[in-house]
Amino acid sequence: MSVFHNRASSSAADRLIRDQKQQEKVAQLWIFIGCVLGFLTLTNLLCTLLSYIRERSPARPSLEEHTTDKEKLASGATPNFWMRCVTALTTAYKIFSFRLVVPIGFGGSLLFSEMTFICVYIASLFIWLLVDTRDLFVMFYEDRAAHLASCQLPLIVALAGKNNIISFLTGVGHEKLNILHRAASRTILILLWFHALNRILNGLPPQFDFTHDWVVAGAVGLGALTLAAVLSLGPVRKAAFELFLFSHLILIFVFLVAGFYHARSPGFGNYIWPALMLWVLDRVSRAARVIWNNRLWVMRESTYSSASIELVSSDTIRLTLTRRFRWRPGQHAYIILPSISRLPFEAHPFTIASIPAQSRTGNDTSSGDSTVVFLIRGRTGMTARLRRFAGRENNSTITIPALVDGPYGCPPDLLMYSTSVLIAGGSGVSYTLPLLLNLLRSRSDGSGQVRRIVFLWAIRETEHLEWISKILSDALEPIPPTLSVEPRIYITGSKAPTFPPLSMKPTTPTGQIATTELSSSSSVNNSNPEIVEEEKSTDLPAYSLLKIIHGRPSIRKVLHDEISASTGSVSVDVAGPASLSESVRKALSTGVASPQAAFRGMPSVTLHVEKFGM
Repeated sequence: MSVFHNRASSSAADRLIRDQKQQEKVAQLWIFIGCVLGFLTLTNLLCTLLSYIRERSPARPSLEEHTTDKEKLASGATPNFWMRCVTALTTAYKIFSFRLVVPIGFGGSLLFSEMTFICVYIASLFIWLLVDTRDLFVMFYEDRAAHLASCQLPLIVALAGKNNIISFLTGVGHEKLNILHRAASRTILILLWFHALNRILNGLPPQFDFTHDWVVAGAVGLGALTLAAVLSLGPVRKAAFELFLFSHLILIFVFLVAGFYHARSPGFGNYIWPALMLWVLDRVSRAARVIWNNRLWVMRESTYSSASIELVSSDTIRLTLTRRFRWRPGQHAYIILPSISRLPFEAHPFTIASIPAQSRTGNDTSSGDSTVVFLIRGRTGMTARLRRFAGRENNSTITIPALVDGPYGCPPDLLMYSTSVLIAGGSGVSYTLPLLLNLLRSRSDGSGQVRRIVFLWAIRETEHLEWISKILSDALEPIPPTLSVEPRIYITGSKAPTFPPLSMKPTTPTGQIATTELSSSSSVNNSNPEIVEEEKSTDLPAYSLLKIIHGRPSIRKVLHDEISASTGSVSVDVAGPASLSESVRKALSTGVASPQAAFRGMPSVTLHVEKFGM
């Protein structure tokens, strides 16, 4: 007997059973998704609670006691057997889920945890699609495909929204949820085509032909979703981001409206309108945030609707705003530049390279103005136009109209770690710099537990130092005596670096600036700088408080040394090219960061990779 039964052979009883099965499978799928979201929410709450407890716990010992702890560790005072087992298992889980990368073709890759979520989600949809279908009786699964796809639309819209409850509950930023959004959207597209093709191949009854508006609406909606999926492919997004952005908004709106009209006639519009409402709510929320952040009701105060731009290197722009809103280090915001953009309200995301101003009580404040800094690399599209515009006035500062929408993102809380290693390549310093500034501030006011910070930045040309020279210089001057800081700058260009006059001025630290060649009591002058090769030991370049190194960093050696020397938990944060992130992941999968090392008593290591872009 053929597994593909003719539609005409179905009876009224079959159709009743089919409808019951459809409702049953939709409910089961949402129960499954609800359980997953509930688990992630509980995990987020537990992590938040532990972070709160650690922040309220007594301060850790000073550096003098730090040495004693190392001696105790060397003498055998390691954690007990069960604690070491838990740490080893946790380390293995971190390596397997968040450091193992799976290539997916076209230069793309996914973390194993992301790949697992996507595969489980797709498998779940197809399991609920094909079970209880009477040996694949076509009547039972063709409509069910449309039901399962349509009921997922609110989830897909929520995963894409900048203001969404999923990020609030799970602590996962929208930029990371976007990976699941794309995977879920393409799976839904397959199910909808599965539904449409089965309708066509098995013959359309008269009530389902294209003389009916609701059938035409279904075809229009499916065509819009298909075109949106094609234009959202990685190569298209990178080559023509503005086209992708504009077309995506229009096509998805057409898909939702046409889909609602198509599903309303059979009585299933309830699948569609919640997704449409979530989409509208996200747009309204973003518009309200833009109005509030930029004080658009007080147009005479142009400070809140403008920004200053300056070309700090041949391809990098520093954009500075004065705004009255609050953000966390590592978050990003969307910038709208009406005089630069080609499309109305075209918004591009950039990481905020500064931290909020402090109130007199020492807390971050939203009641006063804060300086919001962005470092923008001029590549293609809007950023290329901005670079050309900034270069017109011979590197002078230019004021242009600007609006900011944000902040967004769920950056890590580093205040609980004993050692923090911040690694950046190029413009990735926009992410690690505010983390460094926040750690320094936290140790100054006694709220953080960090004892040692390693700030590693790899750049191609020496002129890139001008991006953050003044900010870094001011931040490193008041180092508290209980903190060890080692700022390393790697110049990776083939030519020997030269040192143009920078805004950093020589200082003598009050705390410990840990370098290979400079002790904490040494003073520094700014004459006759020398370059330090990676594998050679020469004099420290006399260049303020920074250790300048000509060559590429040995990521494995840096991480090995810092993890081995730490007696508390270690945080490693990286932002920059994919090759840099991959080097860090590999280095933290073996050696002193392996499960075997954790079982022997080595500290726990947590990796945060900022992979943010178009």
